Parts: sequence; structure tokens; C-alpha cells
Amino acid sequence: MVLPELTIRNFTVKYPLIQAGMGVRVGMAPLASAVIRAGGMGTIASVGLGDIEKSKRNYEEESCELLAKEIREARKLTNGKGPLGVNIMVALSVYEPIVRTAVAEKVDFIISGAGLPISLPEYVGDADIALIPVISSGRALEVIMKAWKRRYNRLPDAVIIESPYCGGHLGFSYEELDHPETRSIDVLLKEVQDVLKKYDCKVPLI
Repeated sequence: MVLPELTIRNFTVKYPLIQAGMGVRVGMAPLASAVIRAGGMGTIASVGLGDIEKSKRNYEEESCELLAKEIREARKLTNGKGPLGVNIMVALSVYEPIVRTAVAEKVDFIISGAGLPISLPEYVGDADIALIPVISSGRALEVIMKAWKRRYNRLPDAVIIESPYCGGHLGFSYEELDHPETRSIDVLLKEVQDVLKKYDCKVPLI
């Protein structure tokens, strides 16, 4: 089977494959760089990179310094090639400084979920970085797109859809998790496509 290339914003990868974030020292430079070398999109997870004791004293500084270190190491392991990105959870208490660190290190994309990344474009500014929200409903996507369009004249460069069968930080009720067929990928895909059509936004759905 021949897999199609994947184009997001201004970069194209050989295979339509995005490595998941996988926090707490799993999705780090070695894994992200290996995925890039294999033809996919490598992702560094921004949560849980630091030493537990050091993080207790200065969580923000520890988190930002180690994220920058991982990004630089991944660039070194790939000879500067990408696309290299960061997964940043909205729920983090240090969300803004982590995003600004990723921007300063010139990542190619930012994936953001575990909440609605309403302020993400503000922290990214004019940097040429693909913004990819993770959503679990068409309603969530519409809230994001409405805010991004009104406040920043920006729309997503791709959208990641998660169903109740996905791992990670899911935006579903207990009832929906008990009956995942009611929020299947087919159902969610239709909702998301309707929202994108409303904003005349043609981007990859992942």
C-alpha cells in the first residue's frame, strides 16, 4: 500500500504520521528525531520533563529550560530537519511560558489539547508555526475557530480529532465513555467537517 504525503501549513512529510506527545519523558528528542528521520512528524511532549525535586522549587524555569534542551537535541539528531513540534496541554499551569519557549526555539508545529487552546495564537504571534488543536467535538472546534478568527484572524492549520477510544486527556462525559459508539470517529468527523465548511477552512483532519 502506498501511503500519501501529508502537507500541513508550509511543510510536507513523506508519510501521514504524527507521533503522539506521550509525556513524562517518553516523547523526547530521541523518539521525535527517529520519527522525523523515518518520514513522519516528530513531537516532543512538554509535560514531565524535569526533575521532580527541582520542579517543586521552580517548575516554570525547569520546564522551559528542559523543553528548549530537548528541542535543540532533536534538531541536532536530525541535522536541523523537521518537521519537529511540541505537544502542550492547555491544562498546564505554565502553558503560556511553555508555548513561548517552543516559539523561541522555532518549532514547526504546536499540538494543543487537554482544554481549549483559545489563547494559543496570541502566544505564538507572527511566528511561522502550524497550530493544531486537539478536539473531541464539533462544538469545541467551533469555539476555538470563532475565537481565533475574531481575536487573531487565524484558523487552525490541521485538526486532530479524538474519540472515546483514544488515550490521553479526553473531553467526554462518563456517559459518553460508557457508550463510545455515540461519539464515534464517524460522528465526530461529520461535526468537524460541518464546522470547517462554515469557516471555509480546508485543512487536514487527523
